[in-house]
Amino acid sequence: MPENHLYKKVVAMPDDVPLPPIWLLGSSDFSSDLAAQVGMGFAFAHHFASHDAADAMVHYRARFKTSTWLQAPHAILAVAAICAESDEEAERLASSADLNRLRRDRGEYAPLPSVEEAQAYPYSDAEKMKIANNRSRLFVGSPATVREKLQRLVVETQADELMVVTAMYDHEARKRSYALLAGALNPS
Repeated sequence: MPENHLYKKVVAMPDDVPLPPIWLLGSSDFSSDLAAQVGMGFAFAHHFASHDAADAMVHYRARFKTSTWLQAPHAILAVAAICAESDEEAERLASSADLNRLRRDRGEYAPLPSVEEAQAYPYSDAEKMKIANNRSRLFVGSPATVREKLQRLVVETQADELMVVTAMYDHEARKRSYALLAGALNPS
């Protein structure tokens, strides 16, 4: 800050440790380009992006400039996944996320609907098409199914890390989804 700036005397605390690395979370080529230009880590939000994940993350790596934060590019792929013992059960559980997404697209921000509410909802053909299109951003299935889909995207994007969010109405099913996914991606 310049000497006469109002915030010149502000000091971040604690002041005896280095600052944590700064990351940019984005969902477009603009954010990947910005992260590359300033040499910071990049996390791509595949779960709500309309931009191609592979394009953004490969673009980030190709244009990366070293900085005081990072000497080499480091990219995280953030995805949404719903995993259950079977593809059928995962599809049933995902109905809640599907209806939630439709509502959010209409500007309706409410708690996640239950599976029962989602299955009883009278979907129009247009809404069914929106759900089908959104499934390119939501990984649903058994551990083997989700692992296969995620592995392909990780290879395409050259991701260094994978970050997963699971938005489900049933908290126990959500915890089970994470456990199944962890086992599928990290077999002992």
